[in-house]
Amino acid sequence: MKKKILAVTLCLAMASTFVVGCGQKNETDSGKSEEKSSGKVEIEFVQVKREAAESYTKVIEAFEKENPDIVIKQNVVPDAQEVLMTRASSDSLPDMMNHWPTDAQFVQFEDEGLLLDLSEKDYMKNIDSKYLDAVKAKDGKNYIAPYNVNFMGVYYNKDKFEEAGYTMPTKWDELIALAEEIKAKGETPFILPNKDSWTVSNLWSNIEARDLGSHEDEFEKMKAGEESFETIPEYKSGVEKMIQLLDYANEDSLALGYDQAINDFANGEGWMFLQGSWTLPSFLSANPDFNVEFTILPNDNGKPIATQAVDTGFCVNAKVADEPEKMEAIDKFLSFALSAEGAQIYTDNDKSPSCVTGVKAEVPQFQPFFDYVEANGFEADGAYPPTGFEDTKRGKIQNVLLDKDVDAFLKEMTNDWNQAVEDSK
Repeated sequence: MKKKILAVTLCLAMASTFVVGCGQKNETDSGKSEEKSSGKVEIEFVQVKREAAESYTKVIEAFEKENPDIVIKQNVVPDAQEVLMTRASSDSLPDMMNHWPTDAQFVQFEDEGLLLDLSEKDYMKNIDSKYLDAVKAKDGKNYIAPYNVNFMGVYYNKDKFEEAGYTMPTKWDELIALAEEIKAKGETPFILPNKDSWTVSNLWSNIEARDLGSHEDEFEKMKAGEESFETIPEYKSGVEKMIQLLDYANEDSLALGYDQAINDFANGEGWMFLQGSWTLPSFLSANPDFNVEFTILPNDNGKPIATQAVDTGFCVNAKVADEPEKMEAIDKFLSFALSAEGAQIYTDNDKSPSCVTGVKAEVPQFQPFFDYVEANGFEADGAYPPTGFEDTKRGKIQNVLLDKDVDAFLKEMTNDWNQAVEDSK
């Protein structure tokens, strides 16, 4: 793993490219000197989820108000993961980061020993055990403190649905029939931002997970060579449905990026938008009056499986353990951020359910989804693909929307998966 990190090209964005995220002021060199002379401890917090910058800012502001001797400097950059990889190669990771626990880069940092073991920290006791269990490393330890939960499904324009007298179905064929009816009116049923490869990857996952759930059994069998993308029918069905949606989507889907799609849908274009819970704050930022709701995406049998996964969490540079002042400051901050009070601040702004016990997510837009989960339950998604596979998949998945050769795509995914398994050994 170390060789892989050191091999990253150093011309990637360097540490100097960091800019400070929403609500955080950039500090000049003189400002830093002033802080040191005044006895303040500064913690660099690299934040990889740009749409969550304001939510983290609210938590940081509340903490700093009670702890004026500590400065949490939130840094947000467009290509945070490239910057983190570059800094890992030069042994200069930031003091604290957030990350996605199933992301190949996080797993790589975890495996290489670059992150601090948080398992015995008191604040970890505030986190629901099912989420801690879902993100445990191979050695059984927790190198990340899970903070919030995400889930995927379908957003729909509530005003349009109510005016037309529509309700969201739970069967796929009924969803397509509804899309046909909307299309017959000369309108666009789905807004699909397929220009960004990650959104296409999520679209496939969103569809097939309604049948497969958490993927844990499938992933284990695939890693053992007992199954593959070609032998598990739900994967093929998922790709076919993804292609089917193109007939009911904006014609320029492969030219439409995520940010523009957010603005388009929030301001009345299209009827439905397939994405995750993390998208809601962006919709409301684009149009605070947008009347939107979210529920589970239909599947063939009308009994789609709801899944919830840890979105992001806090992790700490292992080297901070040798810096007592910084370690104490980070422990103080995480004790607050992972308390019911601090996590509630984040949830109120981010609109996502929390991994911290005692925090309530009162989000009316998600109520249809919550009602479905209350009635049918959910599976906690903690399945990990082999390191590097997700990046490879994202690099190729748009091709199948162009050539529509499903069998060839699944064969390629099987080969890439097997190669990633081999490379991880």
